[in-house]
Amino acid sequence: MSDNNVNVRRVSLEIVVKVMEDRKFLNEVLTDALNKYKYLEKNKRSYISRITRGVVERFIELDAYISAYSNTKPAKLNPNIRNVLRLAIYELRYFDSIPESATVNEYVKLSGKCAPSRLKGFVNGVLRSMIRDDFKKACLTKNESLSMPKWLYDKFQKEYGCADEICKAFLMPNLITIRTNTTKCTADTLRDKLEKEGVKVTQIPDIEYGFYLENVDYLEKLTSFKEGLFYVQDLSSMMVGVKSGVKAGDTVIDVCAAPGGKSLHVAELLKVSEEKEYQNMEPELIHQGHVYSYDISDDKVNLIKENIDRAGLSNITASVKDATVFDERLKEKADIVIADLPCSGLGIIGKKPDIKSRINILDIESLASLQQDILNVCKNYVKNKGRLIFSTCTISKVENQDNVRTFLDNNRNYKLIEEKQFMPCKEHDGFFISILQREE
Repeated sequence: MSDNNVNVRRVSLEIVVKVMEDRKFLNEVLTDALNKYKYLEKNKRSYISRITRGVVERFIELDAYISAYSNTKPAKLNPNIRNVLRLAIYELRYFDSIPESATVNEYVKLSGKCAPSRLKGFVNGVLRSMIRDDFKKACLTKNESLSMPKWLYDKFQKEYGCADEICKAFLMPNLITIRTNTTKCTADTLRDKLEKEGVKVTQIPDIEYGFYLENVDYLEKLTSFKEGLFYVQDLSSMMVGVKSGVKAGDTVIDVCAAPGGKSLHVAELLKVSEEKEYQNMEPELIHQGHVYSYDISDDKVNLIKENIDRAGLSNITASVKDATVFDERLKEKADIVIADLPCSGLGIIGKKPDIKSRINILDIESLASLQQDILNVCKNYVKNKGRLIFSTCTISKVENQDNVRTFLDNNRNYKLIEEKQFMPCKEHDGFFISILQREE
């Protein structure tokens, strides 16, 4: 299909409807669309990506504007019209380079193609009223201006006293963070390769093999990515490996491992030497010890296996196992157990904004209970003096600190070594990590 025949606003509407109405995952839908239209010019792909993510991220704010200027509330509108208005308002508010008249005209035309034609006048009237009034009629509440459900805004305020800062952090662009595959190359070699590919590279403080990347269009296009020279992993997630204390010869069990980032990281750290000469050695001679990487389904495990193959590691095995079911064969076999458990994902709303339209308080309570169930199984896999590393990508205390306190109260043979709640910011996600040591 010709580039000129693609209506990027129509494509954007299709994506937003799938996410907001059909409950599809934004990252999956957007990736599929960008792959389908990969022949489009960069600026058109950027438009699709920016506006769809923006609408999903700010739908609460956008709906507040609709409510202020429409007699029909957003929930009662035709679904396509609701999302046409969201897209148009976002473009009017956040795309300074596009004339207001062009935005209104294009989205009015689009409304006539995706809904009854009589609704074109409604869309036109709402948008032009907003422009004439400069959006002043809408008196947004704090949570609406930060586009966060009120119950979540109140939860953050109650637990941390800084809901504004948390919500603002979710609305900031995230830096891409990567970890060098030190089995295949040194950090210096990777940096040189990336810079030659036009990528801006900044080392992460205190992690010599970790980098922030900027000026990247598609990671998958980079030769260094295709060669498996690095793994995309958030800084906070890297801290599981950094803080693990893993050493050559250790046995590591990762109970909920997909897609495998933490397993791979720890497997790479099982080196017999820190000297750079190991770069010329065969992988099986570089490492001593083994990582057993488990997850609940074939699909998840196959994803781990793909990443193992890409990384070129030989000291890691992936297989299917339900983390809630005790396996007698693993009893007291591990020096380190990694339990990065299913959670509400409230720490990664900045990367996955559709979370805030999905999650509810009952989900959070259910996930906290599931985490306790898994911890009570995998605690038995830890050797005496071994470590249980519990982590989540949420900032919900009932799933994090409260669960650790409950676990310690019920398991006196464990002690807390270290605990940290990472709050969301430009440099990393919201993330929780607790290191527990068995003492018997």
